[in-house]
Amino acid sequence: MKYILLIFSVIVLLSCSENTINNSDKTTHPEIISLSADKTEIEFGGKDPAIITCNASGGEIEYTWEVDLGDIFPMNNDNSVIRFSGSPCCIGKKYIKCTVTNDKGSDTKTIEIFIKEP
Repeated sequence: MKYILLIFSVIVLLSCSENTINNSDKTTHPEIISLSADKTEIEFGGKDPAIITCNASGGEIEYTWEVDLGDIFPMNNDNSVIRFSGSPCCIGKKYIKCTVTNDKGSDTKTIEIFIKEP
């Protein structure tokens, strides 16, 4: 009888631990560790764009990028790296915002890129 009870207890423990582990348990609140650009000044026209990289932690992260004027193009599958360029109408300071989100929340940082005439 003791062996049956011990086996039953082990099965119950394994069953309970498997059911409580899910993707939400593997994530933490997202945090942007760094937001950096290979250059902070670019010429309009897209010949020499800025490459902007967001380094974040938290697991299961989605990256969202925003800018008022300019063009953002994803450079990798998870969108953590983008290419930023602008046309003549975009000359001046531009603030590119990156937001990282998962089921625990979000974090946002902004970087400034200046678009100049050639």
